[in-house]
Amino acid sequence: MLIINKSEMAEFNDMGNEMEQNNSARLERIKKDLEGWKEVLLPLNGLINWEKPYHPPIIVGLSTFVFFLIWYFQPSILTTFSLIGLAIILIDFLVPMVGPTLMSSRWTGREERQYEDVCIRMLNAKTHFSNFYEAMVDLKTNRPKMYFIIIMGTLISFAWIGCKMDNLLMTYFLCKYMLKRVGKDIQTKESMTS
Repeated sequence: MLIINKSEMAEFNDMGNEMEQNNSARLERIKKDLEGWKEVLLPLNGLINWEKPYHPPIIVGLSTFVFFLIWYFQPSILTTFSLIGLAIILIDFLVPMVGPTLMSSRWTGREERQYEDVCIRMLNAKTHFSNFYEAMVDLKTNRPKMYFIIIMGTLISFAWIGCKMDNLLMTYFLCKYMLKRVGKDIQTKESMTS
């Protein structure tokens, strides 16, 4: 039987309050960092969440078009990474400047809640990645043989799959899976809460 005294309970509650304050501070920091992007993030979030019935075909069509261009032009790895970097830098530079001008509508309380939900999802994703990293570091420190077996098994499996399938085709299928998975998970969660 587990017995917890009052001092341990108070310490546990203090830890919970501290974590909640830390998360709210991190959320405010993310909201502040993405301030210039908020007019663009809401439509993108709607697209990823499949809010309209025509959103999945748009996602499939755009990603297929990008992969078609890569397949057709067959750029080298260096060229591909350079073009991706250029696109990211251009988008990062232009969106905060042009986004509020193009999407100049009054910001309502509903849109603010949606923006906060997007920021919470980003914070949760960041937390999951950092928890996974910490778990791997902990596994490597405390159980190095298990870490070795898991990592080697995973890398060998990926290497075998990579030998059996074309790189671009494999990346295309992985991209499709991830894009569809995000929308499908959100649709499932919304149908469960309804």
